[in-house]
Amino acid sequence: AAVVRMSEEKWSKLMLSIVIDIIGILSYLIPVIAEFFDVFWAPLSSLLVFQMYGNRLLSGIAFIEEILPFTDVFPTATFGWLCQFTALGKWLGFQLEQPVRPNPRFKRMD
Repeated sequence: AAVVRMSEEKWSKLMLSIVIDIIGILSYLIPVIAEFFDVFWAPLSSLLVFQMYGNRLLSGIAFIEEILPFTDVFPTATFGWLCQFTALGKWLGFQLEQPVRPNPRFKRMD
């Protein structure tokens, strides 16, 4: 089995992506306030995804996925990471490049 080595920056971006997706899914734990929470979380999630991946389509998908009922289970941010750093993006024709104006919190990961 091959060992894949990743930079600390890539790991950090993956962990943040997973946290964003987990927060979106956690709203299901409290059904009464879940959709109310999503009204606030959807734009924030969309903004975070855009800041990390610089892709309006992915950011829009993150917003719609969080705002619509029963769609929070799709891990949009993690999907963005997979598209940017694995062959999945190329295979799907959805390969993400680094943002044009990268977020200063994330170093360039060529």
